[in-house]
Amino acid sequence: MKNKKRLLILSCSQRKSDSPEPLPAIERYNGPLFFVLRRFIRECPRQARHLDVYILSAAYGLIPGNFPTPLYNRKMNTSRAVELQPQVNTKFSNILQNKYASICFVLGKTYLKAFKDWQQLIPAFTESIVAYGTIGKKQVQLKKWLWKPSLVD
Repeated sequence: MKNKKRLLILSCSQRKSDSPEPLPAIERYNGPLFFVLRRFIRECPRQARHLDVYILSAAYGLIPGNFPTPLYNRKMNTSRAVELQPQVNTKFSNILQNKYASICFVLGKTYLKAFKDWQQLIPAFTESIVAYGTIGKKQVQLKKWLWKPSLVD
């Protein structure tokens, strides 16, 4: 059977649910990319089972999508991204043991700095995509990747 496992790595968003209780990370963040992700999970539940989601949080580092996330307000900057590099690279290396068919990074430039030398960590036959451009362009790229017919069928 063809490997259908996919990995999505998103940056956290400034817009957050204001619930005082910790929420799963994919529910806490309310930026436009998270609306696209939640729509995919809702509309394609069978395919979503093959999707692992991790979020790069300025406060908590690289966390799984179900990580219970309290309400916080910390912005990512270059020094924080560099500070997170060891944790992020170790965790990313461990995550890659799951052998993904495809990986999509949807991160701002500053967030991407936390993934030092990420290209060398990804196995040779794993497709990897880095979304680029404005938030609108990233939304389109994320949607195309999530609903990619060869991986959603």
